[in-house]
Amino acid sequence: MAAAEEMAVVVLRCFDGTTVAAPAGVVAGRSGLVAEAVGAGGGGGGGRVVVDVPGNVSGVDVAAVVAYMEARAAAADGDAFDGEFIGGLTHDARIDLIHAAHHLADKALFNLLA
Repeated sequence: MAAAEEMAVVVLRCFDGTTVAAPAGVVAGRSGLVAEAVGAGGGGGGGRVVVDVPGNVSGVDVAAVVAYMEARAAAADGDAFDGEFIGGLTHDARIDLIHAAHHLADKALFNLLA
């Protein structure tokens, strides 16, 4: 089943029409919104689940959060990665990512940024 979860894809659909595809196993592990959608029925067996992102979260911001999730999952030292990630953000980018993390229900990223 773990192999099926890694093959499953979640498509995050944003208000601006942008769609962001992401590995379900990585994103569902961090996002309560995605975990709920995958658990409700569609993530198993290499399937594809489409999740509407609530709020006015742009595709650019959702893509940035997904890139963070994937890089964080691959990092050998998550705390060091987080420090470098936070250090490289502008104030505006940080606010946008807080908004995205809130609507994706990624409590760990929200708490890191807030």
